[in-house]
Amino acid sequence: MARTLVNALPKVLPSFPVSKADAVAAHPQPQAAPTAQPMPTVAMLVTLAAADPTIERRRREAKKAGEGLEMLETVHRELLAGTLDECALQDLAEWARAIDTPEDPVLAEIMRDIDLRVRVELAKYDVEV
Repeated sequence: MARTLVNALPKVLPSFPVSKADAVAAHPQPQAAPTAQPMPTVAMLVTLAAADPTIERRRREAKKAGEGLEMLETVHRELLAGTLDECALQDLAEWARAIDTPEDPVLAEIMRDIDLRVRVELAKYDVEV
């Protein structure tokens, strides 16, 4: 039945191709459009985000704040163990001298709080910053 319908179509619509060869001749394949830039992959987007100087600067500043907290914890552990070393206090003092105020207001506030706590701890042991 389908074959009968297909054979009847050229009689009704002369431009309708009967065979595949006729279909290719009647309707040539469209030319491929010039390709645009490929869509960015997730890896490319992550790489671009990692290369962003603002994000990288915040990451370094947050790492610096984390180092200060780790040094404070080391001093407290050593103090509780009764083995507080002058070297740990000197490292903490060097950290306090080297920090800068971050541009990000939230991170700057956190850094000021850590710095204040470090300076209070150093003042307990008469270590100058």
